[in-house]
Order: sequence, then structure tokens, then C-alpha cells
Amino acid sequence: MKNVYLGFDHGTTSIRFAVISDDGVLVHYEMLRKDAGAMSLPDLQNHIEAQIGFPLSEITFACLTYSMGDGISEIQDIRTVSNRGVLSAEGVGEKTGAGAKVFDIFKNSSCPTVLLPGLHKNSPTDPRMTFFSHQSGPDKIGIAYYAYCLGHRRFIVSDIGSNTVTLAFSEPQILGAIDACIFAPGRRQGPLDVQAIRDVDIGKQTANAAFSNGGVGPNPKMMAFYAAMEIRALDVLMKDYGSEKYDILISGSGSIDQELMSELQHLLQAPVIPLGKWAAATGCAEIAKSIAKGEKKILGIAVA
Repeated sequence: MKNVYLGFDHGTTSIRFAVISDDGVLVHYEMLRKDAGAMSLPDLQNHIEAQIGFPLSEITFACLTYSMGDGISEIQDIRTVSNRGVLSAEGVGEKTGAGAKVFDIFKNSSCPTVLLPGLHKNSPTDPRMTFFSHQSGPDKIGIAYYAYCLGHRRFIVSDIGSNTVTLAFSEPQILGAIDACIFAPGRRQGPLDVQAIRDVDIGKQTANAAFSNGGVGPNPKMMAFYAAMEIRALDVLMKDYGSEKYDILISGSGSIDQELMSELQHLLQAPVIPLGKWAAATGCAEIAKSIAKGEKKILGIAVA
């Protein structure tokens, strides 16, 4: 049997799987987090295996993301990670249990599996970016690696959908990222402004609820406006590393929204390149393939 590699993207509303071989993509599969969270572990595993077309035991290597990924700063074997690689189970966003179940399925399987870290204060990014406790979830590393595999060597990639997170890369390393709770809102989630802080302080809502409902709704022009400002904010970082010219990439569901993409190009006065909503899962599968072949660093992040 040929070598096959799996990548898993623990997204905001959905979980996505990509299976690739040495010859290219074999399978893309997506399911809602709430649906996966409602299933038992055995049923979910059987469902995943049926959809991807392979039992986990036949996967050569897998790479997973889980939640914030702020409990680790290197790419680690899933079986050596404590607390699923997070500092706390308390975080931001809706909790369905889907990501935890997928994590446990792979941890208990015979499939060799690594867990990606997020970008946070202990990550090997520009030290100035570590002022924030969290820069991005681990799925953005998958997206960045997908872009790298496509041949991009200096780029800013903005992942736009339920929320917006933007990452800067200049070979050989990730320079930093701006997380969803800091700057640009997506459709569902966004940063806490003054009124939201007041509402939290008087007990009207929790901070998590304020973030989870801080998006701009189905308004592609508004999403594009703030994403463009976030991209231009990271222009400062790129130029400080001598990257005057770089590619602007868009991933997530926003990258298949023609109105949003057109507005971004208008606002930025520069070409924007869509990567699609499968970039994270496919990038994680590419990471799995590279590590299986002996790679010890991914975009400047060590493989433990």
C-alpha cells in the first residue's frame, strides 16, 4: 500500500480532514463540530474512517491541531502531550467536544501522530509579538505550510471566516500573527470593544460570549475592510525583516467569497491570492508527510 498522510483542522464551526499521498490529495472531508461532538468515540472513529476511506491503522503519519495549542511550543508526539497541548480547557469560542474526541481517537490509535502548537508568548516568533499571550491557533501553521508547499516564501496570509487571524512569514520562519480577539472581526467572533467590556463588568454577558458574538455578521465588505487593515498592520513587521515584496494570501471560507475578495483587492490595491477552506487541513497533511520523511523543523518550529 502507498504512503498516506492525514491532516486535521479543528476549525471554529467545522472539523476538516485531508488525506494526501506522495502523489497528491486523495480526500477532503468536513463535518460540523456539533455533529461530531454528539457522537460516541467508537461511532465517530468509524464515521471518520468511512469518510476518508482508510482505517487509521493504515495512515502512515498524521498531524492534528487542537484548540489554542498554547500548552506546547514545539511539534510533539500526541502521546507525550499533557492536557491535549493547551494551558487550560477554558478558552474562547463554543465548546462541543468534537476536537477533544478526535484528539483522543488518534492518541489511542496505532497511527503515528503529532500535535501542532499554536503561536503564543513562548513561540519562536519575533519577540515583540509575544507581548500578547496568544497570536494564533495551530491551524494557521497548517495554512502557512500549505502556502509554503505552493512555493510562497514571503507572505502575509489572512484566514477569514467565522473569525479573522492573520500571519506573517518570511523564510525561514513565522514572524508573528494577530489573533481574532485582538483586531479584525469575522462573521461570528470579534474583539471586545469598550461597550463589550462594560457589559462584561456589569455581568450582562461573559467575555467569551462577547467574543463569540462580536462578529459583523454576513457582511463581506465589512469583513474585508478590517482584514485589509490587519494585513497592512503586519506589513510593518514584514518590512522590518527586509521583506518589501511579499504575497498576500487569503484562506478560509472568505477566500471563496468573490465579493469579499474583490473588496480586499480594492482596499489593498494589490493582488490577493485565494487558498480555499482546505488550506489548514491539507497543510497539516503536508506537515505529516514532511515529518515522516525526516524533517526536523517546520517554518522555524522545532519537531520534538
